[in-house]
Amino acid sequence: MYSQIRNISIACIILVALGGFFQTATADTEANKQLVFRHMELWDTGNLAIADEIFATDYINHDPALPDVTDIEGLKGFVIASRIAFPDFHHTSEDMVAEGDKVVRRVTINATHQGEFMGIPATGRQVTWTGIIMSRIADDKILDEWWSYDALALMQQLGVMSPTREDYTWGEPSTVTGDPGDPVVNTALVLYVVQKFWNEQNVTALDNTHSLEFIAHNPVIPGHPLPYDMYKDVCLLHLLAFPDLRVTTENIIAEGDKVAIHWTVNGTHQGELMGIPATGIPVTFTGMTVYRFADGKIVENWWAYDALGMMQQITTPPESEPQQE
Repeated sequence: MYSQIRNISIACIILVALGGFFQTATADTEANKQLVFRHMELWDTGNLAIADEIFATDYINHDPALPDVTDIEGLKGFVIASRIAFPDFHHTSEDMVAEGDKVVRRVTINATHQGEFMGIPATGRQVTWTGIIMSRIADDKILDEWWSYDALALMQQLGVMSPTREDYTWGEPSTVTGDPGDPVVNTALVLYVVQKFWNEQNVTALDNTHSLEFIAHNPVIPGHPLPYDMYKDVCLLHLLAFPDLRVTTENIIAEGDKVAIHWTVNGTHQGELMGIPATGIPVTFTGMTVYRFADGKIVENWWAYDALGMMQQITTPPESEPQQE
């Protein structure tokens, strides 16, 4: 077991190297959270007037599943289309993490498919999917948002793809509690995991930072939540599938006992993944993870990432070279 002194020592080293990630706590985080709740109200009610109240005029939407929806008007159009397809669309806010000018919300969405959605005729099915969204705020307006949600779950429940699981929720939370620790130290430990385990493939980095009572919530993985030994196996399988995997930290914030990180993965598919044999195809996908700490260890995390986009990349045949005349 690492002692608290050991944890702080690691944190100090990473703080020196990666100090640019840490923000000063000058923003009114509670007011920012309320603004994010208003965004959820926009989706749950379909009241487009809310959009004009909460978004900056130069708002930018970052959603890998909707590359054409980039501004306020595009978002409004997608809200309308979604409300027609899912008239009872409803968010449940599971958690929020706020620091500086950013808020991360972890949500569950429940709805009934009663109208055409992205070319899929109404099925009448009740669907559930999960997601994590990061918002950047200034002057009481939302400037940017980055989305990461389980689009694969939606496609499976609507019958577009074969289901690979039965549970599309976050699963039951852990009951492990303890000292929440210092958000700065917790942030440094998450960055340590990213660099040492994911980028350098040092397995001991995972062992040193995670509690043996740890559980992982990853709705894409059948049978989740995963205990530590199964979670570790899944992580190692991803490293085998992408031996040159590289994680880039895009944003990271912390509050209380939680750290939320927004990341991008680049790698080459060189090993079996989710039953798909190696293709040699380079892939890029984004996601977000929320980590919870107790007594200096990671005891729980929640994952949301573009699994659908990743699978589409490794299952799409490469374009053939044009033949020479």
